[in-house]
Amino acid sequence: MLHKNVVKKFGDLTTIANLNITVEDKEFLVLVGSIRLRKTTALRLLAGLEEISDGE
Repeated sequence: MLHKNVVKKFGDLTTIANLNITVEDKEFLVLVGSIRLRKTTALRLLAGLEEISDGE
């Protein structure tokens, strides 16, 4: 799975900008970071649970 320059907006608020990630078959993805860094939003985008505002 390849995602390039992914952007997620909620109205006028851009919550994720220029997310680039590649996950190969049989690989696991772990996102680590402080609270409010939009980790859950990024995972929801990658899983197809949220609609990508822009990007591939």
